[in-house]
Amino acid sequence: MEWSSILVPVDLSPISEEVVRQAVALATGEQPVVILLHVIDTSLIEFAASHQFGSREEIVERMKQRAYAELKRLQELGAGRVEVDILVCEGTPFVQIVQKAQDFLCDAIVMGKVGGRGLLEKLLFGSTAEKVLRASPCPVVVLPIRPADTSAET
Repeated sequence: MEWSSILVPVDLSPISEEVVRQAVALATGEQPVVILLHVIDTSLIEFAASHQFGSREEIVERMKQRAYAELKRLQELGAGRVEVDILVCEGTPFVQIVQKAQDFLCDAIVMGKVGGRGLLEKLLFGSTAEKVLRASPCPVVVLPIRPADTSAET
């Protein structure tokens, strides 16, 4: 199976670096491309604005600046091995992930699984990874990486 175009949604958490490393290792083909995607959750923007952390525009701008800075750092992990593109958008994370996979005709999605939520919340709502698995038009690799797993890499 050849995966020459891989979408890698990252939440900028400590596990993001390891997810990107593994996605780069999975990319194959003559001109493999890894697309790093960060989705700024609209509900988080609205929450911050409603609690007067700034105007919606100011909040979005700060979040985009942070996301682009971190994605540029992660982009370097593929240097010399694969082309790594970066993208930041707003919306509901799982919806945007599935949409971008379709838009870019990705061969696969590689993402990390974060296990920080309670059992009741998982049962009622599911995780972003679970929602992507259900809706994805392509194979999804969910890496069960914990933050402690990435400390050995530094």
